[in-house]
Amino acid sequence: MKTTSISTSNCQDEKPLSFEVPVRNEAGHCSEPECSCGNAAIPMGSGYLHISQKVVNFRNDCPTPRDLLFKLNKKQATLGCFETFALDHGAVYPRLLCKQAAIQHQLSLEIAALDAKNWWNNGVVPLRSTPTSFSR
Repeated sequence: MKTTSISTSNCQDEKPLSFEVPVRNEAGHCSEPECSCGNAAIPMGSGYLHISQKVVNFRNDCPTPRDLLFKLNKKQATLGCFETFALDHGAVYPRLLCKQAAIQHQLSLEIAALDAKNWWNNGVVPLRSTPTSFSR
């Protein structure tokens, strides 16, 4: 996994501008279960990143993997000793998509591709949802 610094302000009241997502040193796969691509392989450095508002809301206070682990441990600690919580993976991490799935989600292909490329290169994702093709 590549490590990198997060772009933040010196002011503690400001929110981070990005968050870290670990990058594997291998090809990815389309993570849209409804896509007809059949979980197509996505070569390193390519694809389309779908950052949902749900992810932005969840990650706004945990930009690093360490912060994320702390948040998840804190959530588990509030439960009883025999209780667990289901982790919604789709609320924690953005999804890597093939072009077909990105089009189905009506994402801005240019921005989603740039976000994917930047993530592959440095493991950092902008803390904003992926714009749709209609919002440009």
